[in-house]
Amino acid sequence: MKITELKAKLPAQATEAMIRPYTDKADASEWAQNSIADGIQAGIVSGRSNSLLSPKAYITRAEVAAIIQRLLQKCDFI
Repeated sequence: MKITELKAKLPAQATEAMIRPYTDKADASEWAQNSIADGIQAGIVSGRSNSLLSPKAYITRAEVAAIIQRLLQKCDFI
C-alpha cells in the first residue's frame, strides 16, 4: 500500500472500527491488524464472509489472483 500510495488516498479511520464486525479478529496477529484494516477499507480484501476474516486459513491461487487484480485496479495500474 505504501509503494502504490493507495494508503495515502484512504480516509483516516481507526483499525478497530474496520475489523470490529469480524468475530475472529483476535486470530489475526497484532502486527498485521493495521494492514488488514487498510486492505478492507481499500476494498482489496473482504474476508471469507461478512463476519469472518479467517486470518490463519490457507489462501487459494484464485483468491490471491482476485486480491492482486483488485489492488492493481484500485491503483489505476490496469
